[in-house]
Amino acid sequence: MDLFINKIRLIFVFIFICTHTFSQDYTIETINLWKDGEIPFNKEHITLKETLDEAGIRYTQISEPAIYVYRNKDIKNNGAALLFCPGGGYANVTIGSNNGESMAQRFLKMGFNVVAVLKYRLPDTLIVNSQEKVPLCDAQKALSIIHQNATNWSIDKNKVAVIGSSAGGHLAASLANLKNEIIAPNVNSEDLKQAVSILMYPVISFNLPYRHKGSYKRLLADKSENQSLLDYYSMENKVSENTPQTYIIHAKDDTGVVYENSLIYCESLKEHGIKYKYVQLEKGGHGFGLNFEKTGVDWTLDLEKWLYTETNLFKN
Repeated sequence: MDLFINKIRLIFVFIFICTHTFSQDYTIETINLWKDGEIPFNKEHITLKETLDEAGIRYTQISEPAIYVYRNKDIKNNGAALLFCPGGGYANVTIGSNNGESMAQRFLKMGFNVVAVLKYRLPDTLIVNSQEKVPLCDAQKALSIIHQNATNWSIDKNKVAVIGSSAGGHLAASLANLKNEIIAPNVNSEDLKQAVSILMYPVISFNLPYRHKGSYKRLLADKSENQSLLDYYSMENKVSENTPQTYIIHAKDDTGVVYENSLIYCESLKEHGIKYKYVQLEKGGHGFGLNFEKTGVDWTLDLEKWLYTETNLFKN
């Protein structure tokens, strides 16, 4: 009898393992952005340890940035890749449970070969020097890693997109527009090519009347009254003919980062002849992400249609 029960248990364990393995159509890999001892801008002696809140959503005190790389098993040769910059007001990296896996799943299903979720260092003056440069430094390095692994990951370098939400939207917009300011060591302009920029309820302006108080003060710290820096990091001022085509989504009832941030960015895109689409939702508040109950609509369906019809990401 005991032998029979043990056999039954083994069968159930086997079924569980097989179900778990075959239901996951992607692989996951963690890649540190920098080698130990070679992390730019880090202070020499760091006593603070990286923390993750009890909900498993928000990282703080990050000193070793990384990307969580989700690779589709059903790949297309020379397919598209996506870099995701999470938000958090430059106070934390709100990466979501399981390191952005839900976001990665949605975009892998959409057809991307690779989705890389960025855990970037914050402008924490107890951990880094020149704090305003650090998030962009990590974002540039992350984008370069995607380009450098293009062959191994079956990526077309001309089909790389970047998505960012909230303060991560500001970081994504910075990555799209500050290409002449290469902060990351050993990264060149070719490593920073991107075909599409996707901004979700982004922080855009560091100037009144639309700026998000927390983001600009945290990024600039004791330099937050420096008008030249406020202008420099206001992304509506940095759009050029080299800005990638852009998809922007914002909720009208967003009181955290007001939707006018997106409007003034769209005006700059229009002035410079950049193709874009702006979607304004009637509801959703701030940080709706993939919570379609908050928005009342699955906005990713419209994004998917736009990516397939208006960009070259999924064209042969």
